[in-house]
Amino acid sequence: MDIDYDFDDYLDIEEAEWPEELPRDVKIDEAKEEIIKFFNENTERVYYLKQLEVFFEKQFFHWITAKAVNELISERLLGVEEVPLQTEIGLKFAFNKKFRHHKMLMRRCVEIVRRYASPTIAMACGWQAEVLFFNALVNSGFSSLGQDINAHKGKKWTETDHNLDFIIERDNIGYGCEVKNKWDYIEKEEMDVKLRICGFLGLKPLFIMRASPKTYNWEIIRRGGYTMIFESQIYPFGQKQLVEEIKEVLELPVDCPRAIPEGIVGRFVRWHEKGIKM
Repeated sequence: MDIDYDFDDYLDIEEAEWPEELPRDVKIDEAKEEIIKFFNENTERVYYLKQLEVFFEKQFFHWITAKAVNELISERLLGVEEVPLQTEIGLKFAFNKKFRHHKMLMRRCVEIVRRYASPTIAMACGWQAEVLFFNALVNSGFSSLGQDINAHKGKKWTETDHNLDFIIERDNIGYGCEVKNKWDYIEKEEMDVKLRICGFLGLKPLFIMRASPKTYNWEIIRRGGYTMIFESQIYPFGQKQLVEEIKEVLELPVDCPRAIPEGIVGRFVRWHEKGIKM
């Protein structure tokens, strides 16, 4: 299994890249309108960029929200302040320009981000999600064909050093599974490699992710696969206090479940069963 839960993956400290040759996406202006409305309704709150990307992800892609926020800051329609996290790393906050007492809230937010973004917690979250989804799928009638694996039925992927998180099978249909329990989308390059691995090994791709843009989902579907979205970032059960603080202070969707809710895996099971009847 590729362990890629780096500290920087959990932060969003750079302005969104937007190549000059691309035409301006009209969604940016739509996002700007929604974001200004949001800050006018939350005049005594502060939010860092990744929060806003998650808050608006059902309406806009993360990169659209990031571009919109940065434009509003450049146009001086939002207040902005960057707070250090560690050497050469800072967390950029935006807030309503009328809010004058933002520093205390920022310090509280930074303290929580430091905790959840620590390598130990980040890696534990990654492992926890993989274990819970693996158990849920096995309990739903799928057989395990291996974990941290890049070989299947006599074929072995050697083009890169990537592995699949696990391979499962039911009704003679194999699935190459990848679990991503992060605020950010999976890297497009990584997704493409994992799709190629599945194709090479003769597996249907099953991507289990907290969030994913529709463009990625369509590509997975085009390859005969399925995207399982679970929305709330999963934490180990022993981190219940941290989870409650993230919910209360940062208002982000987090949970520390003992098991994956039946409905999330159940939709995939029904999709699988429908496929074998066609």
